[in-house]
Amino acid sequence: ETFANVEREMNRLQRLVRDLEELSKAEAGQIQLEKELVNPKELVETAVTRLHPQFADKQVSLETHIPSDLPTISVDSARMTQVLLNLLGNALQYTPSGGHVDVHCSLSSDQLPMNDERHLLNTGHFLLITVTDTGIGLTAEQLLHIFERFYRVDKSRSRAGGGSGIGLTISKHLVEAHNGRLLATSPGLNQGSTFTIILPVG
Repeated sequence: ETFANVEREMNRLQRLVRDLEELSKAEAGQIQLEKELVNPKELVETAVTRLHPQFADKQVSLETHIPSDLPTISVDSARMTQVLLNLLGNALQYTPSGGHVDVHCSLSSDQLPMNDERHLLNTGHFLLITVTDTGIGLTAEQLLHIFERFYRVDKSRSRAGGGSGIGLTISKHLVEAHNGRLLATSPGLNQGSTFTIILPVG
């Protein structure tokens, strides 16, 4: 049992080191992207398929709502899959059994969820990928810090059981490396959360 505990701790530390290396590169703008034209539907379904067994084990429903006629987008598919896996994994972690998570994709040429950031995108057309859960939700104060490194919504979770605490920080940098934005919204505690990936099209 002692050896098993040591092995788990070593694995946790190795994951933390890898995450910190990834974050350091992201913050320094040294992430190398291998962009290709990708079908958004296929991108999302790849991530959903990988996590579907975990959702089934916890009895949290996972549904996708993706039009079949969306245009292709130029992204690093491995990196964007990493972002989606992080968002879906967080949604699963903070949604109790019996809850549900929805993933929506849509194309928009109207205004962004945050008007003051529209000028940061170099196109008037963009793809929205939203991950909405029925989990524990976020307060206004938590929303201010949600993308900060090592910030934890649930303070009771240990480092060993709750991940490194920098997954959302890395995800935000990865989306921004694609000239996009990652936003978080929530009506409040116990009312679920929505994370929105905004990516330019064209």
